[in-house]
Amino acid sequence: MSSKKISLAGEVHISTGSICTTVDALEAMKCVGLAYGLYSHAEEVRDQRVMLDEGGDHPALVVQEDVSYHGSPLWETVCTLTDDSRQIQRYLAFRDTLKMLQEMDRELERQPVPQAPARQPQKDWKKHHER
Repeated sequence: MSSKKISLAGEVHISTGSICTTVDALEAMKCVGLAYGLYSHAEEVRDQRVMLDEGGDHPALVVQEDVSYHGSPLWETVCTLTDDSRQIQRYLAFRDTLKMLQEMDRELERQPVPQAPARQPQKDWKKHHER
């Protein structure tokens, strides 16, 4: 059994003898990522970003914040998420997977809804034969 537990919000569906909860797949993935240290809410904040900082002795995954008030962004590191190279690799792979899934969702949203072929008007055969 997994030691990680997450709480998900969704729609509860109750039918005879069973209960099912439907959740948004991407939000569920983000919760799993948070539980395992593979995702940060800073990814969603407008003036924040998660970056790989390779400027120090060894690489670190950091949260940066835009401290400029106008014009070009001026990014300042506000915290370090991890400097463990294995965890950095996992985080970046998870982020790439999440981005791929988000792109797939956008592509599915852009696809046109298939149109049913136009129905041929039904002829009233009874009237046709009465002539």
